[in-house]
Amino acid sequence: MDIFCRFLFYWFRLCFLFAIILLLGSFGKVRAQHAAFIYGKVETAGGQSYTGQIRWSANQVYWGDLLFGLKTEVPMLQYLNDAQLNNLSADAKSSGFDWQFMNLWKTKYPERQHDLKFRFGDIAAIKVDGAENAIVTLKNGTQFKITGHPDDNRQIGKAITVFDNQKGQLKIDWEKLVRVQFLPTPAKLPHIQAIPLYGTVITANGPLTGLIQWDRDEFLSVHQLDGQLNNSTETIRYSFGQISFIQARDKGALVRLKTGEKIFLKNNRDVNAANRGILVHHPERGTALINWSAFRSVTFTNKIPNGLGYDSYQKPRKLQGNIQTTDNRTYKSTFVFDLDEEWDLELLDGKHASGIRYWLPFRHISQIKPISESQSEIILTDEKKLLLGSQYDVTGRNWGLILWLPNAKFRYLPWKDLSYISFL
Repeated sequence: MDIFCRFLFYWFRLCFLFAIILLLGSFGKVRAQHAAFIYGKVETAGGQSYTGQIRWSANQVYWGDLLFGLKTEVPMLQYLNDAQLNNLSADAKSSGFDWQFMNLWKTKYPERQHDLKFRFGDIAAIKVDGAENAIVTLKNGTQFKITGHPDDNRQIGKAITVFDNQKGQLKIDWEKLVRVQFLPTPAKLPHIQAIPLYGTVITANGPLTGLIQWDRDEFLSVHQLDGQLNNSTETIRYSFGQISFIQARDKGALVRLKTGEKIFLKNNRDVNAANRGILVHHPERGTALINWSAFRSVTFTNKIPNGLGYDSYQKPRKLQGNIQTTDNRTYKSTFVFDLDEEWDLELLDGKHASGIRYWLPFRHISQIKPISESQSEIILTDEKKLLLGSQYDVTGRNWGLILWLPNAKFRYLPWKDLSYISFL
């Protein structure tokens, strides 16, 4: 009898532990369901504060979405001598830079737009600092003064939306904002009765897996894919929650529903070359914008993994690596990239010839190697290779590196003298 009682005791104990494991597993799934959405506390000039999901002014909803602006200060220019500055000036003129733009620096300094691009998951707070100005604080306390970007002035200086947990949806004008403090998203957002779009996109340059924004603005399972059937002028709609697979085909798209039914849709920007692009976000791998020309297919999944929330975006570290010059000198040091990027959470910006634009966190990059004036080879930490061009970061328009050497010394390295960077 005593043996039987002990058996029952251990049996019930084992069942209890198993139930706890199942409960924790279920909680993890719920946690992952809405953890990817931007969330925080919004403070206003009237002394009110609202806490809830935040949709930024250019429809940014995910932690992986990008905040664009212009840095108003580029202090690295003070480390260059007159000859080096003159070389930058000549390059700026020949590259078509706006020499009158912003008057950011004194006349001895060349002027160029220095884009700021941070993912919301990397930001601790944003403080309003004027009609089109703000102070961005990173998770390690580093601050950047920024102003609105002329190519997209919806980012800084425009109203944002907060879904307050008690008062519901509120639109708050920029001039009434004081500060936005970002916080981890709760397990479930009660006002969202849907899940984010997640899956794998097959592109002309390989697969990309992560959170998806279709045509840049459809991101929930309740959002709809529009199109027309053959021999019909009537637009029909399917919620993304009904769809398992989409494939580009014949100026339209083949759509497979979860029921197994296949349909062909056309004559709508959701399913043809008028599509504004498919965004894929991942905390480790960054963001990609896929043009329809590079899109091949997408497979959606209802299983939203963990690791997409605010805490998945790590505190920044200084950029550090082995730098090889074209005259075979090697330096191991921390450095500033393009004279204005010094943290590993900052984003390398480049376009692939297939029609994909990448914003890659430096911490996901293993090596950068200039190939020509117009392109660089990027090797990622997962060993994938990308040949990127078009943007300042990866072409001869890059302003070079400042290397921080031992004994408080430094060296300026022009881009043309760089053989490669191997990140540490």
